[in-house]
Amino acid sequence: IGPLDGIPIGLKDNIDVAGIATSNGLGGQPPAAIRDAAVTARLKKAGAVLTAKLNMHEAALGVSTDNPHHGRARNPFDPNRSPGGSSGGSGAAVAAGLCAAALGTDTAGSIRLPAAFCGVVGLKPTYGRISLAGIAPLNERLDHVGPITRSVADADLIMAALADETAAWHPEPVPERL
Repeated sequence: IGPLDGIPIGLKDNIDVAGIATSNGLGGQPPAAIRDAAVTARLKKAGAVLTAKLNMHEAALGVSTDNPHHGRARNPFDPNRSPGGSSGGSGAAVAAGLCAAALGTDTAGSIRLPAAFCGVVGLKPTYGRISLAGIAPLNERLDHVGPITRSVADADLIMAALADETAAWHPEPVPERL
């Protein structure tokens, strides 16, 4: 049994899952990914159940998640308001209870804004703490991938599963997770 066994987790649609198309919020018919992104593989290894590819701002470049190709993501607390962007689909899905956690990417606030707009927890990890392999880049020197969850303890649990073992920081166990 893995630390995330059976936990439903969504992925922003710029993160590769083998056999599933990654649109990066763009139109058209993208081909299916050949292999899992590093974070996808780590989640699967930890036992997570990947539930959805979540809506995002086109090419991860915006703050509204009003996508001209896939529709507008809406804030679950007020459908007339934005869930933030560009990981707005991830923030909205967690806040609405559609998944226990989701991954987003952050170059200029795209984990933190949806978390704040939707009343959940978003963590932008230290650069290099989590591999970006298999994630469509916006700016490779500024991009980060991290969890959006309902609690700090849940964010810690996801971080422990995603973090690169070769990095200097190793988290201490936190009780009462997910």
